[in-house]
Amino acid sequence: MHSRVFIVDDHAIFRRGLRSLLAEEPDIDVIGESANGVDALAAAGRLDPDVMILDIRLGGLDGIQVARQLQLRHPSVRVIVLTTYEDSQYLLSAFQSGAYAYLLKNTSYDTLANAIRAVRRGQRLLAPELVHHMLEEYRQLAQQRLRHESGVSDQELEVLRLLAEGASSREIADRLFWSEITVKRKIQDIADKLNAGNRVQAVAEAVRRGLI
Repeated sequence: MHSRVFIVDDHAIFRRGLRSLLAEEPDIDVIGESANGVDALAAAGRLDPDVMILDIRLGGLDGIQVARQLQLRHPSVRVIVLTTYEDSQYLLSAFQSGAYAYLLKNTSYDTLANAIRAVRRGQRLLAPELVHHMLEEYRQLAQQRLRHESGVSDQELEVLRLLAEGASSREIADRLFWSEITVKRKIQDIADKLNAGNRVQAVAEAVRRGLI
């Protein structure tokens, strides 16, 4: 399958180097390049590339905004974000904006060429170094869902964490600036929500559900 590629990066030397390397691939044609997001969007409508390689930081619109606009205006264009940024927020925003791949600029040339082919076929890719970011985000989302379903509030989770550390009702009261009676009532509320008979069972159930 032949791939028509457009490169968007604000460093001319990087663009030209990448273009030179990709020229060696018989099934990849670099049909243009741009230093900014506005020109990239105009080129997408004019040249109809199969794949657009985007950096995050660009003049005018950034790579995330360009990806989002491409998804709305030219959904057939598949985006590869190629950047130095390992920030999980950029990563998540890129995929939420329709990117098919998120790779780092230290990736090997062969990996990039193969990524272009894979994205052209509709596959989604992530730099191996960034997998832990996605797994951590998934863990946090799963934990938030479990907390929501349990009905346990953030305040009650703090009480559970303190109980798990072995704190007494008096110690929890001192830490949270509550009365001891309030703490005992709160622990009973937590136990009821978790269908537990006592504080020890409540902690065990919270651990089992992944709440703490």
